Amino acid sequence: MTVIRLLVAYDGTSFAGFQAQPGQRTVQGALEDALAEIAQRSVRTKAAGRTDAGVHALGQVVTFEDDVLDADVVMRAMPALLPSDVAVIDAQDGPDGFESRRSAKSRSYVYLLWSHEAPHPIYRKYSLWTRETLDVRKINESLRQIVGTHDFTSFGRVRPDQSSERTILRATAVDDLPFIRIQVTGQSFLHQMVRSLVGTAIEIGAGKRDVSFMRDALVARNRQAAGQVAPPQGLTLVGVDYDGIAWPRRVAVSWPWSDAMCSDDVVRCA
Repeated sequence: MTVIRLLVAYDGTSFAGFQAQPGQRTVQGALEDALAEIAQRSVRTKAAGRTDAGVHALGQVVTFEDDVLDADVVMRAMPALLPSDVAVIDAQDGPDGFESRRSAKSRSYVYLLWSHEAPHPIYRKYSLWTRETLDVRKINESLRQIVGTHDFTSFGRVRPDQSSERTILRATAVDDLPFIRIQVTGQSFLHQMVRSLVGTAIEIGAGKRDVSFMRDALVARNRQAAGQVAPPQGLTLVGVDYDGIAWPRRVAVSWPWSDAMCSDDVVRCA
């Protein structure tokens, strides 16, 4: 069986999350329906991250095994078979034993805040509007406290078969007004963990909590100790890292989800 790996982007607004659910419109369901049309039989996929309802992706990674389908055939056929809010932006053969979730070394998310006195209709589906002035320095101070390996019980839903211990490799906030971009990279995440961390950081940035609140919530190991869970529309899975895996067809992740346009004469950054 050949492993085929897909790089997938989607607007999560109208999806009930990535994972297939009976009677619900999901990204996995759309992908598997399209693949079944090509293969003329059912195809089961696995994803690097099970994004929640309303969460977007620029670099979701999906794998499946097949003894007939070819990556180039899948790439050419998918645009006609997928709905307009999901796309396969690259398709490649994977090495033996490669699997989107198990082989991943890290996952990177960006949460966008639109920080302005008025909301913006163009960005309403991809960012959270905040009228309050946020102190990005304090947000960064709070995020530094979660880097490393910790018990994140306070910041996520833990299944009975899961460990609550997770490793955060990087967590920063960039002042790129009118956007504030919170970037979190970790080996893996609990359900709603990134949104819970962001929601807590926003409360700190707004002056509703002390910077120490993030650390206090972390050591409490109690779901009630953290701040509010941030709404899903601001969160985007921007990429998944693997050893030796490239995506030749992928274009660079663009601003405002990245720092690509961040320079002194274009925008203000910190």
